[in-house]
Amino acid sequence: FTAALSVLQMERNGLRPEQGPVLVTGATGGVGSVAVSLLSKLGYRVTASTGKLAESEYLLGLGAAEVIERDALIPPDGKPLRKERWAGAVDPVGGASLPFILSTLRYGGSAAVSGLTGGADFATTVYPFILRGVKLLGIDSVYCDTLTRREVWSRLAADWKPVSYLETGAREIGLGNLADTLAAIRSGRLRGRAIVNLDLS
Repeated sequence: FTAALSVLQMERNGLRPEQGPVLVTGATGGVGSVAVSLLSKLGYRVTASTGKLAESEYLLGLGAAEVIERDALIPPDGKPLRKERWAGAVDPVGGASLPFILSTLRYGGSAAVSGLTGGADFATTVYPFILRGVKLLGIDSVYCDTLTRREVWSRLAADWKPVSYLETGAREIGLGNLADTLAAIRSGRLRGRAIVNLDLS
């Protein structure tokens, strides 16, 4: 839902496939994986950023056109503006990479931010906003209004259904697998989402 809400808000901001590639951070996670699958299905060229380059084949299978290492989004210098690269970004990571993302968005581009696995704080300048018209879109899936929520779920059930993700990124586990799955999450080894089915042993 959060991934689809991010795409919806960026498209409401004017994002279209012909405007250029879209960056997805934390691409092997639940939000990131769905975003890669959904955006590629909608015709966008997706750059997937991850700290797990060993999962590149998985991300390419979801539809990513390019996979880059997450450290590439945290350069040592703090330039306020860089060469325009992405038309938009789905960012469930936040933190130190967000200033770089904002500095590389194309004119009028937007970054949909929904998470803080990279940290809650970030330091940037006003330049991307006042010189390139960049938009920072906050994505909240908890208090989202009912009409928008219905629109997102309706789209996910129809033309936005992320088929490639559902085939490879989501899996059911039973309660007996919960401890191992939580350990995998804490150690950064899990990809996609694990759904607990209470009927599975």
